[in-house]
Amino acid sequence: MTPPPDSREGAGRWHRTFLGEKEQVRAARLFVKTHLPDHLDAELIISELATNAVEHTRTGQPGGLFTTTVKRNPDGTAYIEIADQGGPAVFGLPTPNREGGRGLYLVTALATAWGFKGDAAGRTVWVELPPPAP
Repeated sequence: MTPPPDSREGAGRWHRTFLGEKEQVRAARLFVKTHLPDHLDAELIISELATNAVEHTRTGQPGGLFTTTVKRNPDGTAYIEIADQGGPAVFGLPTPNREGGRGLYLVTALATAWGFKGDAAGRTVWVELPPPAP
């Protein structure tokens, strides 16, 4: 199954659907870099969110998909979101002695705000970014 190409929703807003495979995280980073080239942290953030979707939701199962949306606002701020196919995963604090589980700390440090909505049937994680540094 091939996801559709980038879609433009309106001025400064794009979305694209990706296969729920680890290799597609790189494609999601490129998509974000293409549309938000001056927001250098956006690549790191989308990498974390896409990886979480593939590893911790039904998106990572055969036939799974995730959708990335980016929006460039007139004031220089940006908005990113990842919509996945849900699952039993919950957001929480990292476990000591575990190698992973700290990516959302990075998102918190780099974003103006972030959050999630949805449930086990499907979640959307969103991030607001400040204007890029001069």
